[in-house]
Amino acid sequence: MPEEEEIPVYSASEIAAVLLDFFTFLTTLHRHPDDIVMPPPEGWPSYTPENCAGFKSDFAIEVLRNLPYLDSRASDHSDSLGQIHYKSHLVDYTTFDVELLTDHDYLWVGDQDSEEEEAVPDHAFLFAKGFESGGRTLFLDVLEGKVFEVEIRCDAFDEDLEDYFEGLKEKYRNLEIIPCPGEEMIEISASGVGPEMPGEVVSEEEVLMQTDQLWGTHLDIRYTRQLYRAYGWPNAFRRDEAFREIRGLIEKRKASYNG
Repeated sequence: MPEEEEIPVYSASEIAAVLLDFFTFLTTLHRHPDDIVMPPPEGWPSYTPENCAGFKSDFAIEVLRNLPYLDSRASDHSDSLGQIHYKSHLVDYTTFDVELLTDHDYLWVGDQDSEEEEAVPDHAFLFAKGFESGGRTLFLDVLEGKVFEVEIRCDAFDEDLEDYFEGLKEKYRNLEIIPCPGEEMIEISASGVGPEMPGEVVSEEEVLMQTDQLWGTHLDIRYTRQLYRAYGWPNAFRRDEAFREIRGLIEKRKASYNG
């Protein structure tokens, strides 16, 4: 008697809806609404039986074929305006590419209590690639309905798909994750910045008086959070105005240093 087939926690359409909701949320902050790209009704055309034979489970292929995508306008992957998490950018899964979709498989640890290496199961695939220490690599396990997050050279954990992306949205809302045009994504827990003081105000002059040429000091981070909130973060963020001001300040900082 054949083994009973496991039933996925979420359907393919439910997984796509969770991702679309998250992408749409990001377009109210640092991403542009036109960056969202929806698959055609029949799915991304490269996901043919010939291309996908033996690659992943039928259900994983169905999910990949129908996932919405968030394109990037950033000039390179180190620009936080093209990232979805700290030092992390989406894999372009719109065009089937085995090498791209398995590029970080070596980071998969499977059962974290086991000392044995475990291959990425056929119902999980790379979703976002982290880079450098602390960068976040994300796998989607579509059968279990989970996100598996690997912090490069650090820890790893898994969490329910919906809970994970809701938690990530909350980190953005609280400015625990901070996008900055032309600069790396800032993550408060990785930066070592202490808690905000009630009534604290950081002036532009204080920021410009710093001798550190690189953007991302504790003072820079506190000023950026203050500025973004002044421009309506998170519920009515005036992105273009805020980014224009922060870009101008970064240029002033560099000019004063080089001068």
